[in-house]
Amino acid sequence: MAGAGCGQDGGVTGSVWAVVVTWNRRALLERCLAHLIAQTRPCDGVVVVDNASDDGTAEMLADAWAGKALVVRMPVNTGGAGGFNAGVRAAIEAGADQVWLMDDDVLAAPDALEALLRAETMLDDEDVTPAFLCSSVRSPQGHLTNTPEIDRRRNVLGYPNWGERLEQGLIPVRQATFVSVLVSRAAVTRHGLPLAPMFIWGDDTEYTLRLSREGPGYLVAASRVVHVRAAPGHLTIETEADPGRERLHRYLTRNVILAKRRHEGRGSALRYVASRLRIAGRLALRGRWRKAGVLMAGVVDGARFDPKVEHCTPS
Repeated sequence: MAGAGCGQDGGVTGSVWAVVVTWNRRALLERCLAHLIAQTRPCDGVVVVDNASDDGTAEMLADAWAGKALVVRMPVNTGGAGGFNAGVRAAIEAGADQVWLMDDDVLAAPDALEALLRAETMLDDEDVTPAFLCSSVRSPQGHLTNTPEIDRRRNVLGYPNWGERLEQGLIPVRQATFVSVLVSRAAVTRHGLPLAPMFIWGDDTEYTLRLSREGPGYLVAASRVVHVRAAPGHLTIETEADPGRERLHRYLTRNVILAKRRHEGRGSALRYVASRLRIAGRLALRGRWRKAGVLMAGVVDGARFDPKVEHCTPS
């Protein structure tokens, strides 16, 4: 699966490689991959980043996907952020012109990729280069989830321009999650890789905000995926019932502070910090000291967290 190096920019469409990150969810991964190989526009390659799973994932990939996928086996669990960093690097180095990013719990409709590429061609015909493209995401019950944030940049008349392409089924967005996001080689070359030190939660927000600094990405209504989340709903420590996930809110708090500081300014970061402190205060008043401590630790971490952006090295 050798290919062009990271320094070469691909054109519109070209070769598309899916990048899937997994950790100890063999059954979900098998479903995800089955949906990928059933695409009406086949992927040109698939990268699976196995974050040191110990549930038989490695054996399943070696048996059923030998020669069909480029498997990157991490020596330790590097989280989603480390996984997508490694996966994007591997796909670009293998020659991908586009990378289609998703977690292992994403089930893409058969025409999900075809719809993304059709939207890309439509925009290219208008001389528009999207920062990224993303799919419409629903839960298995049909509820909208992982909704991206609308880009509210204004047109020449001073009005928000988000409705400019509604008749085309496209909405400009500034950030999205790694549930189904299509990113070009040119964008990776210019803006770098996802930040591996972020580990989990918020790394996709930071990356898509980085990509959309100069122009929006687009939500493609016709591209549909289902997100089979273990814990559906908005991430909040106040209602978090899983002690194992509870500690991860430290990373979320830290990572959101970083993203706001870098892409929205110091004022936005400080307002977010103030909101976390208010929540920590409420939790402490209810005797939820451990949860309050998780948020406080995240705030402290966020003040000094400053990872560097990595770029691919041309081969």
